[in-house]
Amino acid sequence: MALAGKSAVVKSGANIINGLKEVKFTANGENIEVTTFQSAGWREKLQGLKDVALSLTGFYLPADTNGQVAIRTAWLNGTTISLTYLVDGTVGFTGTYLVTSFEIGSVVEGELSVAIELESTGALTLV
Repeated sequence: MALAGKSAVVKSGANIINGLKEVKFTANGENIEVTTFQSAGWREKLQGLKDVALSLTGFYLPADTNGQVAIRTAWLNGTTISLTYLVDGTVGFTGTYLVTSFEIGSVVEGELSVAIELESTGALTLV
């Protein structure tokens, strides 16, 4: 059964990060080639390191102190932040992230926007 994206939630601790319109969760895995002469002409690989890239976009809300401001503060201080992405509001992933970018944009005919990029550090936990 398909799920509606409208139920997604991103939390910093117990606090919902407000104003988000789009979340992209990209799980990456690095493969290590271990092909030898005995591989009969086929490449052989082992899974190596894994990480996650998390992209958040939406409306910029400077009063969202426990959400957007907490992420911006983590970027400013070079510290990690624990985030939970619930794909349907209840099931998802929790992990620790480093903020790689925090972008605020404005256009004359529109709202202030925010685009945040994060990279995981350490293992993720299924929720």
